[in-house]
Amino acid sequence: MSEFKLSAEKIKTNYDTFRERINKLFPKRSELLNKLYDDLGEDRIMFSPASSIEHYHNAFPGGYVDHVLRVMDFCAIQYKSTVDMGIDVSNFTKEELMFSALNHDLGKLGYVGDGKAGYEFNESDWHRKNQGKIYKYNVNIPFGMIQDRSIFLLQSYGIPCSWNEYIAIKIHDGLYDESNKAYYISRVPESKLRTFLPYILHHADLSAARFEYERWLSYSKKFNTERLEDSTFQPTQTNKVQGKSKKTEVGEGLMDSFNDVFKK
Repeated sequence: MSEFKLSAEKIKTNYDTFRERINKLFPKRSELLNKLYDDLGEDRIMFSPASSIEHYHNAFPGGYVDHVLRVMDFCAIQYKSTVDMGIDVSNFTKEELMFSALNHDLGKLGYVGDGKAGYEFNESDWHRKNQGKIYKYNVNIPFGMIQDRSIFLLQSYGIPCSWNEYIAIKIHDGLYDESNKAYYISRVPESKLRTFLPYILHHADLSAARFEYERWLSYSKKFNTERLEDSTFQPTQTNKVQGKSKKTEVGEGLMDSFNDVFKK
């Protein structure tokens, strides 16, 4: 089994985009956010995976930032769709949506300090080859649910969160997390979620993760059938328009949608 990888150039470009979005989208909170991310460390942020097992999603260096950017892009697309469908979006802001997307998986980076990263490279060659466990959890840090650690890191740096942002980050895994049932399953209007923001974030995260799984699957099939030696292989997807085949790089168009919705 071969691991999907991002090129060094793509990892650097993603990281630069990540930091640029912080400064552009959150001008009143950018100083505190940058302080938090600076203290976590450029190398950790830049090279962290988004999960530990290759068939989950983005279990490779640079996977974390790549995933977060994609979730933000999908949020932009789904926000537009929400508006087009006539759903009320007046009770949350676009900044709240993007802030929640930016920080929804923050806890995966672990805690501030050396040796406190959330994931460590799995040195067991057998587990990597036979089970796809490319990384393992860092057992030297206190156990915590990812969303709880995300919120802890934000509050520990005095980064203000609105209630909308707090709830969206806390329950972004939807009903995949049993503890979220009280928020998503309600018998009375009073206990229903008050905004559509958590739904947008959850489905954006789900869409991004599925996209990343499909990319890994496409790469794995290609590798297994052709035994490619080039680890920088980038699969493409084919969109058929009026009977014609149009190839585009995977993910192309998401950034355009992001800019259309959130341009200033």
